[in-house]
Amino acid sequence: MTHDTKKTILVVEDDHSMQMAVVDMLASEGYTVLKAGDGEEGLGIALNTHPDLIFADVQMPKMSGIDMIKELHKDEWGKTAQVVILSNVSDIHTIQDAMVEGSFFYMIKGDSSMQDILAMAQTRLQEHKEE
Repeated sequence: MTHDTKKTILVVEDDHSMQMAVVDMLASEGYTVLKAGDGEEGLGIALNTHPDLIFADVQMPKMSGIDMIKELHKDEWGKTAQVVILSNVSDIHTIQDAMVEGSFFYMIKGDSSMQDILAMAQTRLQEHKEE
């Protein structure tokens, strides 16, 4: 299935096998997929390319996903960036931190299949287009 307009999705994930699985699955659906191995790199790519959606891990080297979102929100474009936290951290405080930073979508990797991740991407991109 291909999408009318090529949407760009940034995957910020330090676990290489998880990153590749998500990247390959999204690319196979016709999305343009960018990838970063840590929050610092992810922030730079996001601010330079303004992707339509960002999937970010929480625990990463150099800069955590939460800190990346905080930095993103200091930017005019970044304030409205669509971010989905994709993490193995199911700690309620981490989830609250993500929500305080305006990332209202939080998926636990262990509980989410690739289909779940794809469905989240499609839903977020569809709803964002309608706003």
